[in-house]
Amino acid sequence: MLQKNWRIRRGSSKTIIFNISFIFNFHILKNISFLLIVIISWCFCSCKSEKKSIYQEEIKSEIIDSVKINFKVLENDNRIKKINSFFQRKFTRNQFNGNILFAENGNIITQKSYGYSNFRKKELLTKEHSFQLASVSKPFTSIAILQLIEKNKINLKDTIQKFFPEFPYHGITIHQLLSHRSGMSQYTHFCDAPDSIWPDKSVTINNQDVIEIISRIVPLTNYKPNHKYYYCNTNYLLLASIVEQVSGLSFKKYVKKYIFNPSGMFSSTIYDRTNFEDLILPAQGYENKTPWEDVYLNGVVGDKGVYSTTEDLLKFDRALKENIFISDSLKKLAFSKMNLDKNGNKNYGYGFRLKEHEKYGKIVYHTGWWKGFRSYFIKVMDKNQTIVVLNNVKRGRFLNIDRLIELIN
Repeated sequence: MLQKNWRIRRGSSKTIIFNISFIFNFHILKNISFLLIVIISWCFCSCKSEKKSIYQEEIKSEIIDSVKINFKVLENDNRIKKINSFFQRKFTRNQFNGNILFAENGNIITQKSYGYSNFRKKELLTKEHSFQLASVSKPFTSIAILQLIEKNKINLKDTIQKFFPEFPYHGITIHQLLSHRSGMSQYTHFCDAPDSIWPDKSVTINNQDVIEIISRIVPLTNYKPNHKYYYCNTNYLLLASIVEQVSGLSFKKYVKKYIFNPSGMFSSTIYDRTNFEDLILPAQGYENKTPWEDVYLNGVVGDKGVYSTTEDLLKFDRALKENIFISDSLKKLAFSKMNLDKNGNKNYGYGFRLKEHEKYGKIVYHTGWWKGFRSYFIKVMDKNQTIVVLNNVKRGRFLNIDRLIELIN
């Protein structure tokens, strides 16, 4: 029908044909122009959207892709009753208040809470509560340093002067800091004394403050560098500051980006008295039932400062197992004895304590205590077992490491 009408009009007048053609072509061009505008606008928006999507994927990849952990809770395991009965007795006798997690091959055998996160408010503990890990923070500092070594940013033989030229003690290397062979004094001894050079205890002291104090007053050392093993928190304060100096990030931001996020430890943070709002359900620390205040020394990190949960520490353990943070060779180095002059079956590697159990082989672990908190992180290497015990009441003796290992076997 259209072809027929077109032929009739074509035979009538050239003017009519021209006008019709012009009008027709004008409408076509108008429609094409409109379509082109729509298409260009759509492409522009799509490009922006695609860039945003790619950016989101990068963030997602940084946070999640590194380690995927699916916890399986074991049921009808005969060890559950043994473990829970042990801690229930401790709790009933006022010898334990805290959270526990025992796992094997990444599967949770038991995970329980005993007592209060806050006695005054009568707030019960849950598995979501985070605890000050105290010296169990040191493995995180060690991993951060080993990551920078793996990236060829630093070397085990580098001395402190490479990063802090005014530091007064010469010949102390990163290796000696990691393995507690620097011979330096505890910073708490010369900072926390009643007549110390930090008299106003209401003012927070941080890592840089301690380094400046050491450079200014040059406290007496205990030993010459590398003379012998001497456990010292000053070593790990310095290591955290080296991480900051090399990475250009604050220590808490570095650990969040390169350790917490890749392992999915989203309930963990490093607390330095400037970021209380970042803590997720923090438990209160107690001496018996007297609460500890947030002391000025909490501004120092690297030797302590990590707040975490039992489940997040299992994620840390799994990420270590899968070599998410560092290569297998560096991990083996961290788990190696660095103090051959130390007698007995206990030793220290890089940020981890080591011992040989007569029945269960190599044990990699760390313990910690600080202002009411006690923490235990234990890996039974040959059996792929993980033990996490977090206590927020300082009362009585420390838990026996061998006894905890017996509970899971």
